Amino acid sequence: MSEQNLVGGSAADRAEILKLHEAYIDVNTRFDWENLQPLFSPSPEATYFNLNGHTYRGREHWTRLWKFYVQQVQSSYWTPYDIGGVVTGDLAVVWCHRKTRRQWTGKEPPPRDIHYDNSEFVSRSTMAFRKEDGTWRVVHAHFSPADGGPRPGGV
Repeated sequence: MSEQNLVGGSAADRAEILKLHEAYIDVNTRFDWENLQPLFSPSPEATYFNLNGHTYRGREHWTRLWKFYVQQVQSSYWTPYDIGGVVTGDLAVVWCHRKTRRQWTGKEPPPRDIHYDNSEFVSRSTMAFRKEDGTWRVVHAHFSPADGGPRPGGV
């Protein structure tokens, strides 16, 4: 990823944030909750909105979700594109679209059927980063499905 997709901040901060964003996408591929720990903030106010429609408060809550998913879902790499963002002081936001496939492998049906049929789909990602003790950490993520259909009003 090129740092030119981010505006503001220093070149070093932009590079570190994009590296952290890529590291998240990598560990997300296999729900690697152990390597997620240094990426997500341990702060209790950190809040994450999952593609499943639920809110997770704090890193431990998100980690519990991944410990469930790692036993239920076979995922592929979430290829990011249309990456953009803003860096200012100790805060940054990165957004992108992500293309992937995943298959539900659990014995029970999925709690909500959101693209678990191994067909390719696109989701949207917004991640907020905060510099904590000199290190960038994810403090918020919001994932949602993309819609390839017609836009309301043709806009």
